[in-house]
Amino acid sequence: MNLDRIHDIIQICIDKSPVGATVEDCAEILHVTGSELSVLFETFDQMIRSGVLMRVEEGRYLPNKGQTQVTGIYKGYTSSFGFVISEDLQDDVYVAEQNRYTAMNNDKVIVRVIQSGNGRHKQEGEVVTIVERANKNIVGTYDRQKNFGFVTPDDERIREDIFIPLDKTKDARSGARVLVTITSWPEKNRKAEGEITEILGYTGDKDLDVKVIMAKHGLPFVFPKKVQEETENINQLVAMEEGRFDYRGRQLITIDGEDAKDLDDAIDVVRLANGNFRLGVYIADVSYYVKPGTAIDEEAYARGTSVYLVDRVIPMLPAVLSNGICSLNAGKDRYAMTCVMEIDKNGKVIHADIGPAVIQVKRRCNYTEVRKALAEGIVPDDLCSFMPMLRNLRDLSQILKDMRIRRGAIDFDFPEYKIILDTEGKPLRLEKRERSIAEQMVEESMLIANETVAVYLRNSENPSVYRIHAVPEQERIETLRTVLASFNLPIPQTDAIVPRDFQKLLDAAKGTEAELVVQTITLRSMQQACYSTANCGHFGLASECYTHFTSPIRRYPDLMVHRLIRKFQERGKLTQKEAEQSLSYHTIAANQASTRERVAVEAERETDDLKKAEYMVPFIGEPFDAHVSGITPFGLFISLENGIEGLIHISFLTDDTYEFNEATYTMVGQQSGKIYHLGDPIRVTLAQVNVEKCEIDFVPGTIESLADLQQMMMNRTRSRQKRNGSYADSKRNWMPASKKSRKGKNTVKKKKIKKNKKIKNKKDGKKKR
Repeated sequence: MNLDRIHDIIQICIDKSPVGATVEDCAEILHVTGSELSVLFETFDQMIRSGVLMRVEEGRYLPNKGQTQVTGIYKGYTSSFGFVISEDLQDDVYVAEQNRYTAMNNDKVIVRVIQSGNGRHKQEGEVVTIVERANKNIVGTYDRQKNFGFVTPDDERIREDIFIPLDKTKDARSGARVLVTITSWPEKNRKAEGEITEILGYTGDKDLDVKVIMAKHGLPFVFPKKVQEETENINQLVAMEEGRFDYRGRQLITIDGEDAKDLDDAIDVVRLANGNFRLGVYIADVSYYVKPGTAIDEEAYARGTSVYLVDRVIPMLPAVLSNGICSLNAGKDRYAMTCVMEIDKNGKVIHADIGPAVIQVKRRCNYTEVRKALAEGIVPDDLCSFMPMLRNLRDLSQILKDMRIRRGAIDFDFPEYKIILDTEGKPLRLEKRERSIAEQMVEESMLIANETVAVYLRNSENPSVYRIHAVPEQERIETLRTVLASFNLPIPQTDAIVPRDFQKLLDAAKGTEAELVVQTITLRSMQQACYSTANCGHFGLASECYTHFTSPIRRYPDLMVHRLIRKFQERGKLTQKEAEQSLSYHTIAANQASTRERVAVEAERETDDLKKAEYMVPFIGEPFDAHVSGITPFGLFISLENGIEGLIHISFLTDDTYEFNEATYTMVGQQSGKIYHLGDPIRVTLAQVNVEKCEIDFVPGTIESLADLQQMMMNRTRSRQKRNGSYADSKRNWMPASKKSRKGKNTVKKKKIKKNKKIKNKKDGKKKR
């Protein structure tokens, strides 16, 4: 490294004390431009990694006086230790309980490295400062004492009980599951203090389990009073007005599930004289009713999306809007934002009319009747007049799908299962949901409309919001190649990877025993889609420009897109100042929407996993046919034909001592040479279910005696360490991620795993288009 440059950087950081300097500060002061910037960035990075600089807050650094100090996220693992995870260090910092200070799980902290390169851990440290608290609201169980109460958090990684004054309990009784808001953070000799803001219920209550998940993820139970008051004043009158297309004479239909209440998209198709198609996609004009700055808008922004839990919907908008005036109910005039496209025989959009309109849906259709009408010829009398249009829509959807496939779009076809509950919220059965021609027709129509609107807004040269899906990271592709090396399949290369490479892999696996495993691993190798004002394209769809336009009732980004269309049509190209303000707002709003989407996905998965675990309880002791869907150092993940997933812990592989081979992603017996591969069929017995933790455990083979099974589990319980929630995390994604993306524990290295060894994995959210 250039010593003069190092000295200059240190001096700039000192001059910027106490807030610290950024690398951009250094570049500006030192007048570094062009190719020299990369050298400066590299020098700055080396100074951080070598401990010359310490981070004081995001992106700002000061000279490190003495021991290395870094900022990171504290993760509590057991009652005796945790780790601080920092992007500035290759290895995580081990923190013993006595060195935790008052850090709670997920708090942002500054840790001082007190030992490096010695002992059991590469780096040990002590927390010296709490930068930002993570757990403002906590779910737990209340215990009333004589003069006070306390709440024990559900999350075992938050180890402090929370002190509750008796006047802050909302009259909760001992044993209540509650939501607590922290009012005073813990200090060295004092517990955290809080107040109960919501009594979720008591053991035995009908929907307590789902309410707990809602509270844990910060999902709202009701709309605020101001929102309810505003909904009472919404004008329900729909009238033709200047600036709107009049499409009320067109043969529009909606196609949804039988139980859908918020109908936000309608379709019509006409085959033109020149052989092209006119496809109209008509979307509820929520932006007409939800104005910026209103209480309804602020609440919709905060929620970000509707959340579809196993037993309920938490809507983004009040029912007066979502199920009422914004729902495209048949026979009712409605305001809509429309995208009417002329599409040629190759799937290319020749022309599009985009803008507000007044429409009237002529018939509500559902997926089942449309599938039966097209595939089986079973046509209700009142659907007969719509059949020519439905057949045109079927033909056009195939053209659009072929167009996407030609350009290399990735087409996943995962089986989906719906959990059917009784009136008390108990799971009755799992129903496989088929993706029929009816769903495909609607999906293709929405995809092309989203893409057409995205191009329209891009060409406006105004800031916009896009749905982006980045190119997979090379490290994940390398892992994909490693995991699938034993399959005779066309595995993608890491250099200049394109979506078509993945589709070739999926096509080759289709119809084989490896199909589901290959699809799962391929999906896990990809990045998560999100919202952004920077148009980076959509890798999975092989699209250069994509957005979300078609669901403003349930997604806030779609509402923003509608407003951007209206603003462009009213104002044209924005001035530079207006564009800067718009870009700033929409960048923040896109990040907010992405965050809320991730919260919704996690909550939806958790309620599904909860009910799946509950469903399996009566089957303890029964054998099942399964296949190996994941392999980790601590065991085998297996999947049943009904979509249930569970774990065979390595301690139950008692016929040998097994080693996880990361090079081949197999589990290998050291004496027998027996190997478990991904996709292998396996006979298993359901051993135990922990409904509260959503954990399902299997053992290999068929266990005839329930007493033998119980003894196995007792032995296992005595020998194993507590999971501390890692199972629920790791079953989502057992493939290691890169340091850049995971922000969690280091990638597991190849090592011999003895019985009862446990290694934690991190979760990577399911990708959405």
